[in-house]
Amino acid sequence: MQIKRLEIAGFGKFQQRQFEFGDGLQVIYGLNESGKSTLRAFILGMLFGFPSRRYPLERREPQGTNQYGGTMDLIVDETNYRLTRLGDEPATLMNVGTQTMQPLTLLDKWLAPYDRDQYLRLFTFNQAELTELKTLRASDLNVQLQQVGLVGSAPWRETAATLRADAEALYKPRGRKPTLNQALQRYRLLMTQVKTAKQRYPEYEALQNQLLDLQAQQMSSKRDLTKLDQRQQRLANLRNQWPVYQQLQQLQATVANNTLTVPVMTQYRQLIQKRTELQHTLASARQQLSQQPVDTQSQGLVGFYVQHQEQFDQLEAQLPTLQQALGQYQTLAQQGTTLKADFQAQSNAHPELLGCLSPHKQAAIATLKQTLATTANTRSQRPAPTSSTFDWRLVGGAVGIIAGLLLPLGGFKWVLVLVGAALFGWFGLTRGQAKPAQESDQLSEQLVAAGLAPDLTASEALQQLELVAALQRAQAAVTTADQSLATQATKLWQMIQAYQFAAGWIPVDQDHLTTSVTRIAQFYEQVHQVMQKQTMAGPDFAFVQRQVQQLTTQVRDLSEQLQTLATTNGLADVAALTQAVSDSETQMTNATSAEQLQRQLSTAELAALKQYATLETLQAAITELRQQRNQAAQRLTQLAADIVTAQTQLQRLTADGQYATLRQQQADLQTEITVMARQWVTRQLGANWIDTALRALTQQQLPTVLAAATTIFAQLTTQRYNKIDLDGDEMVVKTATTQFMVAELSTATKEQLYLALRLALINHLGAEAQLPLMIDDGLVNFDDQRKQATWQVLTQVARHHQVLYFTNETAALTQLKTATVQQLT
Repeated sequence: MQIKRLEIAGFGKFQQRQFEFGDGLQVIYGLNESGKSTLRAFILGMLFGFPSRRYPLERREPQGTNQYGGTMDLIVDETNYRLTRLGDEPATLMNVGTQTMQPLTLLDKWLAPYDRDQYLRLFTFNQAELTELKTLRASDLNVQLQQVGLVGSAPWRETAATLRADAEALYKPRGRKPTLNQALQRYRLLMTQVKTAKQRYPEYEALQNQLLDLQAQQMSSKRDLTKLDQRQQRLANLRNQWPVYQQLQQLQATVANNTLTVPVMTQYRQLIQKRTELQHTLASARQQLSQQPVDTQSQGLVGFYVQHQEQFDQLEAQLPTLQQALGQYQTLAQQGTTLKADFQAQSNAHPELLGCLSPHKQAAIATLKQTLATTANTRSQRPAPTSSTFDWRLVGGAVGIIAGLLLPLGGFKWVLVLVGAALFGWFGLTRGQAKPAQESDQLSEQLVAAGLAPDLTASEALQQLELVAALQRAQAAVTTADQSLATQATKLWQMIQAYQFAAGWIPVDQDHLTTSVTRIAQFYEQVHQVMQKQTMAGPDFAFVQRQVQQLTTQVRDLSEQLQTLATTNGLADVAALTQAVSDSETQMTNATSAEQLQRQLSTAELAALKQYATLETLQAAITELRQQRNQAAQRLTQLAADIVTAQTQLQRLTADGQYATLRQQQADLQTEITVMARQWVTRQLGANWIDTALRALTQQQLPTVLAAATTIFAQLTTQRYNKIDLDGDEMVVKTATTQFMVAELSTATKEQLYLALRLALINHLGAEAQLPLMIDDGLVNFDDQRKQATWQVLTQVARHHQVLYFTNETAALTQLKTATVQQLT
């Protein structure tokens, strides 16, 4: 893989910048803060994806633009590809030559088997990473080889770490918290208790049998509860499927035998389509007719009439009916005028009686009429005066006279007699005068309530009531006439309203019905005159007009055929036929929907749902089953409580030193310890085996890598060191006369050793390491002579790998003549 071109839309300090790269060693020169590390981070982001917004410092979003990301042109197998990552949009990969999009998995294939971390450990480093190098042992190099040289070793190393962690969680030689350590401690305590526990065995045995019985009942209850849960789940599923089942029932209820056959529906659609096409042609002909040359005054009138000729023709056929309705309206208006004049004359003759016409007076007038009729009958019959009521004066007088005559009261009895006689006299006097006065006051009140003078006699009141009745009849006649006139006006206006579409030519007004009808008749007369004149004036107009008439006739014929089709199928009109066709199509659609819904329900579900008439019935079954389930759960809970009680008693016996229990616990703990010990041994052996296998694989490659690294390290150190070797687990470097441990080397020499090992490992990996190599100011601590040697080595590496060298050393501008140098500002 080779990076050919970078185009940065926005990243860190770069905005709308482009960089071109060639083969071999590429030098990117720039002073501090010129963007070298930023450019290196951009390349890493393009290859492996930019950091998310949770890491704003690593993401390096630009401050002067909203654009983020860019494009990278790559050469892979002599084919040019363009990788694009912009903002939060998905990344894209395009073949530049064919302009076709490629799957992004192709990029993963090129980078495989390296992810971002492995790429950073092998193919790129900076001065900070080299400076952190303190010691370099053989074990460290083994880890490096495993991480970047052995494809797929990372999962094995993670597995080994997991196995070792699990083993330590089970047992540590000096630990107390690991599980096996705690089990061993419990076993030691049990050993002590077993020696002392010798009693209460029968009680323990009874409790043990009870516990076994309770556990058997618990298992049976769990099975019953599981069955109830399954039934409850099935009912819940039926409840969820009920809307589908209900909709299916509704659709099946609406799906019936179509009243119309398919041929009838086809004929209807053909007639409708043909009529629609003719109507469009008719509209076009009318438009053409309206554009025929006529005089300026009549041009707008003819155009409007032609555009609405069909509507005008239908309304003109109803014109006699409209005029007849107008005549009836005028007759009713005349009758109403006469009745109003008669009522006004009577009102003027008796203005004092107008108040009696109020609706509030009608009840009082009726009461007055009844009173006058009753008074007349009473006077004609003149019945003997009777009294059906008792007066206190009559009773008091009788008591006084009887008490005075019969009781021995002396002189006081005569007082009682005189008082009784006076009461009798007072009663007789008022009795004869009360009734006429009462009747007179009652009649006056009723006259006032009816709106008449209170001093009228009965005969005068009857005469006034007859005049009031005449006024009421006249008023009722006027009201009836007004209602009839209003009804006829409404009917007439409904007929006139049909012309509101032509309000610009036929002004109609609900308040001037007669004038509106006159304007309608005048409009037709004017139109017919203009049309006749235009027909005589030009043959084109006559031809188009005949065409309009023919098309109108054809449209009418099609409408009649539609009406005949409707009548043949037992329908009233075309609207009913249209509705029937729509209903038939709806039924067909419902049948299709019913089939689709039926496929959503299995045969078993459909059969189960049919057992329930309504959703309430199904819900009741769910509720009943839920109650059964709750009862079963309560029973299971009670059994669990009983089991806990029995276990508690057993634990108490065990705590008291029960022998059999302790022996059983001892046996169980022995089994548990054996199992955990096997697990610990298995995990330890597995981790050791993985470490041994990985170490063996890397040890096979290590001599080859060290040999290649020796050659490169000799070049970097100008042949001072001619051997890299192993001394046990330590790495040493040798000169012609002596050897040095890595810790004894200077900082720059350590960095040169590390660089030699990396380059040797890249060369050793061969085809699995065909990715660009990036070095960011990695030679700061090198002297001039070794820096020159390093550049020569990088030039050799660049024959097989693209090398991007980021530096701020001015010597690179003049001493690396074969490299492509780009300067950052």
